[in-house]
Amino acid sequence: MGFRRGFIGGCLLCLLALPVLAGPYVAGGAQWKPYAFEDENGHLQGVSVDIARRITELAGLDVTFVTYPVNRLQSMLQKGEIDINYADALIWNSPEEQNHYLFSKPYSSVNEHLYFLANHPGADQTIKQMDHLTIGTVRGYTYWALDPAFNGHRLTRLETSQDDALLKLLQSGRVDAVAMVDDIFDTLLVTSHLNPSLFRQGPQLSEAPLVFKLQPQLAQWLPRINHAIDTMRSSGELERIRGRYLQVPKQAAR
Repeated sequence: MGFRRGFIGGCLLCLLALPVLAGPYVAGGAQWKPYAFEDENGHLQGVSVDIARRITELAGLDVTFVTYPVNRLQSMLQKGEIDINYADALIWNSPEEQNHYLFSKPYSSVNEHLYFLANHPGADQTIKQMDHLTIGTVRGYTYWALDPAFNGHRLTRLETSQDDALLKLLQSGRVDAVAMVDDIFDTLLVTSHLNPSLFRQGPQLSEAPLVFKLQPQLAQWLPRINHAIDTMRSSGELERIRGRYLQVPKQAAR
């Protein structure tokens, strides 16, 4: 943001006087393994969850972490029932949402691609070249790169609630391709013991830096959150947390 240095310095002095463990606040996200998911004991964990817990600890925020389906999460954010989305991206938000909410510095980044079965000719096409294909997506997710084709009826969307269900649709031939975050696709291949050579990576949909999305009334906490992200980056803690969860198949489907 284009604030003057004197103004920033004054704000930081004010922030230092804020009480620690402010809140409690509710931080919500969707379940998308390996970034946010429940283990066999029902405990929430993952790349974004662990990073977000550490960020809020360093920032002095008292936060309760929850997960909801994407559509419900978005509705609760709009109603002010959730204070923070701990795994969002600026490019996943409409211009109106970008103007309304506050966004932190990035703490990680994800890439999204279309994925096809290995012998599907569409894997070699650009999105503009694709026609009469069915694309599987998670319900509630928006892919700006695909919207013109969906709106023009060149491509058809088939929605489901979970990423693993998308992969099953692809394997069964019910969809021509699925839209998926690369790390999620790689994790599914590893956990499902699938041969990566069965699949092909198609066109890239986005490169999305992951951030905190905050309600406007939490503006006073944004500098502390950004400082915590900088601290974790410089110490290497961000990469260490990523390394605990991200799994890459021996032969990637690229």
